[in-house]
Amino acid sequence: MTTVLNDVGFKAAPDRAHRQRDIRVALLGLGRVGGAIAALAQTHADHVHGFSIASALVRDVDRRRAIDTSGISLTADPSGALAGSPDVVVEVLGGLEPARSLVLEALAAKVPVVTANKSLLAAHGDELFAAAESAGVPLFYEASVLAGVPFLGTFSRRPLARRVTGVQGIVNGTSNFILSRMFRDRVGFSTALAEAQRAGYAEPDPEKDIDGEDAAEKLCVLARLFGDWSVLPSAIERRGIRDLTVEDLHHAAAFGGAIRPIVSASWSGAALTAYAGPAFVFSDNPLSRVDGVQNAVALATPSTEGLFFSGPGAGPAVTAATVLDDVLEASRRDTARTWQQTRQGIVVAPSEGAWFVRISSPALGEQETPSLLSSLGIRLRRVSDVLARADGHHQWLLTHPCARAHLAAALDVLEARTGCGTWWVGCIE
Repeated sequence: MTTVLNDVGFKAAPDRAHRQRDIRVALLGLGRVGGAIAALAQTHADHVHGFSIASALVRDVDRRRAIDTSGISLTADPSGALAGSPDVVVEVLGGLEPARSLVLEALAAKVPVVTANKSLLAAHGDELFAAAESAGVPLFYEASVLAGVPFLGTFSRRPLARRVTGVQGIVNGTSNFILSRMFRDRVGFSTALAEAQRAGYAEPDPEKDIDGEDAAEKLCVLARLFGDWSVLPSAIERRGIRDLTVEDLHHAAAFGGAIRPIVSASWSGAALTAYAGPAFVFSDNPLSRVDGVQNAVALATPSTEGLFFSGPGAGPAVTAATVLDDVLEASRRDTARTWQQTRQGIVVAPSEGAWFVRISSPALGEQETPSLLSSLGIRLRRVSDVLARADGHHQWLLTHPCARAHLAAALDVLEARTGCGTWWVGCIE
């Protein structure tokens, strides 16, 4: 597997050939990311093309801000946000509206657009890319997934290179930070989440991160680019990380792996297998070693051992640098772009593989559960001792590969006969 690591920084090497005029940017959104973009544009205006934030759409024009906005025309009126004939529109509003309407308006006016909005791309990608193709201008989105690792744009221009058979990755740094903190310092989910919020890795309302919605949206973007799939996040099976315990993470390590917040997609014919949520990752898979807020994507390719990209996934500074790189490229009107014809098909959850299982009951015999599951045809690779705690007895199992339906049926029998509860996730080799 070829590995590409990226310690991101703004690459501000002078490009004299392209410093002919300022690039006038209409910035839709001046929050944390938008503010970082404006500040970076001001800082590096003399080193690169000469960015000029001409206008910015904000909620409150009178609010005091940490950056100098004296040269920026601020407006709270979406209808006036694109006035002034900008060279490039940058959308970092987040959400679906008014972002969708404003991006379509810009494209209809033949203005290139740069966005970091994975929610918008996941929900309205077909419409937006069709509008960009019709107008003959680029729609760039490098910062929407793995903002600090510039690889989406490269593959979008290379149809042969992006012939992959599947993607796997860790694309939500918040969830990965929480699980890393729980494992390393043996703290519970609530404590790790609170620390992520204090550090600025998690929003005050973290539901999209911890419930897998953010990851599912990013998987839609990846499936479109690498598999030509048009799929909505609602079609993808997703699970959150709220139910994970410290003991789950440490028993996973004892079994030779790690629990990670994974996105996974593979395709064959008219079927797309997709999942976003926690999974047991065996230790020889490089995703098992992606720690903290780092992100990574692994591409399965038919002609090589595969490609692995790792680096910062988010953060205002990282996103700002990537967005401005896209602005530079979008401003060059001779920019070539390969537009993709997407396809739709059946979206299914993973149905085969090994499984990591937790059994919980008021009382468990050391061999009771393994014996019953073995009698039901579930072959077990690893079995833990029973852990007795105040909330009951717990045991962890790692199965050999079997059909998901077979495992679910066996666990139903186990629950009916013993009254125990079960929790399980799939495994990634």
